[in-house]
Amino acid sequence: MIKYTLKQLQYFAAVADAGSLSGAAAACHISQAAVSQSLTELEREVGAQLVVRHRARGVVLTAMGSRFLQDARALIRHAEDVQASATERQEELAGPLVIGCYTSLSAFWLPVIGEKFIRPNPRLDVTIIEGDGAELQERMLDGYVDAVITHTRHLLPQVDSTTVMVGRPYVLVPADHRLAHRGSVQLTELADDDFVQLDVPTVRENQLVNLRMSGLDPHIAWKSSSFEAVRGMVARGLGYTVLVQRPPVDVSYDGLPLAVLEIDGDVGHSDICVAYAPAHRKSLRLTAFIDFCVATGEDKERHREPVSDN
Repeated sequence: MIKYTLKQLQYFAAVADAGSLSGAAAACHISQAAVSQSLTELEREVGAQLVVRHRARGVVLTAMGSRFLQDARALIRHAEDVQASATERQEELAGPLVIGCYTSLSAFWLPVIGEKFIRPNPRLDVTIIEGDGAELQERMLDGYVDAVITHTRHLLPQVDSTTVMVGRPYVLVPADHRLAHRGSVQLTELADDDFVQLDVPTVRENQLVNLRMSGLDPHIAWKSSSFEAVRGMVARGLGYTVLVQRPPVDVSYDGLPLAVLEIDGDVGHSDICVAYAPAHRKSLRLTAFIDFCVATGEDKERHREPVSDN
């Protein structure tokens, strides 16, 4: 017989998340004494110390505790899947689902996910976390996140993924740029222009390298971590940029027109995908979410406005 209980595992995970017994007690809506007793009993049953308790600094996981936490989270999540499966077998998605989304993709994906996936499935308990794609994947591998919407170029080697939309880079220039009337451009034609960089880690680590391999060493004159700030600077004539995501309207936040140019030659794709941890069995709700993203990507592709000569 298994000596420890699922409830003990849940309290242990809460302690690890909160970093203290009092924080775990508040999160679990029980007394601190009950959390402490449960943790002591769990340590006795597994035969190892899982945490070091400090009176003023909360708790710190031991090396054994860190390893055990990963297994505990996997057991908790599997138990949640089993509990939700009865409802899902009745064709109603239910249970927890934690979705990570790379920040630059949030504006394009989170609204439609909320409207067409979360709202029609009220039995789902969905949590959305935005951030860096690689960091979110690390949290996914640690058991905190079920799936991450990101670019294929940002995938960690340990994860599985399903591509949901093609992401080919394009050049964005102000409407009065000398090349704005063109439908496409070679990157070398922009060698003397100032470059406005979307200043996020994955762009710095992937896009700039890719541009240089394609024959363009961009002269970085302006930077911003905001997608729309970059578009706004381009619209005001401060330079050009290279992006992947394209809003449906080629206008900046302050109403200035922009021109989109396709890139002549192969600059590589940065496709959009749903990443998930390798597993023998995906929950029905995760499978449904992946299928939803695939269908949504296909719909976005159908309605994407083609670049045309002006």
